[in-house]
Amino acid sequence: MYQKFEITPFTQFRQQYFNNLREQSCLLPALEELCGGWTQETLKSILQKLTKKNQAPLPLFFDSSQAMDSISNKKQALATVFQQFDSRGIGRIDATELFSVMLLLSTGEVSQIFYNIAVIFGSDKTNHITSDEFFFFIDCLFRGISKVLICKGENKPINLNKRLNDQDINKFMQQIFKGQQKVNKDELYASVKQSQQLFEFIEYISISMQTSMEYTRQQSLLMMKITMEVKKLMAQMLSQIDGTAKK
Repeated sequence: MYQKFEITPFTQFRQQYFNNLREQSCLLPALEELCGGWTQETLKSILQKLTKKNQAPLPLFFDSSQAMDSISNKKQALATVFQQFDSRGIGRIDATELFSVMLLLSTGEVSQIFYNIAVIFGSDKTNHITSDEFFFFIDCLFRGISKVLICKGENKPINLNKRLNDQDINKFMQQIFKGQQKVNKDELYASVKQSQQLFEFIEYISISMQTSMEYTRQQSLLMMKITMEVKKLMAQMLSQIDGTAKK
C-alpha cells in the first residue's frame, strides 16, 4: 500500500528546517553529486533540452531513472535521486518536485531564482505568473525539500512525505497577490517579499542549499588535489627505488 502525504502546517516546516539545517552539507549527497557546479543558467539549459527548446512541455513525472538521462550522465546519482523522490513507493517521481528543488540549489541571486520560478512554472504565453501557478510551485517545493534536506543531528533526510497544507499556501497567496490573479514575472521577487515568513524561509533554504553545494565541490577539489599529490609522491619514490636498484 502506497504511503500517504503527511499534511503539515507551515509552523512545523519552519520549526524543523529554519535555522536548523546541518552545517556544511545539508543536502542528500546524491543530489549534490548530480547537480555539482550548477548555476541558474545550467538548469535553464537542461530544461531547454527536456522541452526541446520550448517545443514540448516539461515532463510532470519520471517513471525510471533512465527517463532522467537528459538531466545528467551520472547514472548512479540519478538512480539514487529517483529512489529518494519515490518515497511513497509508487514507481515514479513527481518531476516538478525535483525541478523546484533544483531551482533553489543552483547558484544564483535570490531575485534571479524567483524570476526563473516565474518563467518555469508560469505560462509560456504571457509575461505573468498566476496565483494558481505559484500555489502549485509552493506545493511542489515543500514536498521536494522534505526529501532532500538534512537537519542538525541527522545524517539523512527524515519525514520524507510531508506536504504543506492548503490553508497556509492560500494565506501566502493572499499576501503575495493581494486579491489579483497574477503578477508580472519580473515582479514576483518583490511580491513574495510581502509574505515575510515565506520569503525568509525560501531564502534561507536556498542559501543553505547553495552553501552546501559549494562546500561539497570544494571538498571534491581538495580530494582530487590530495590524490594527485599522493600519486606524484609515489612516482618519485618509485623512481628513486628504481634508480637505487640500477646502481
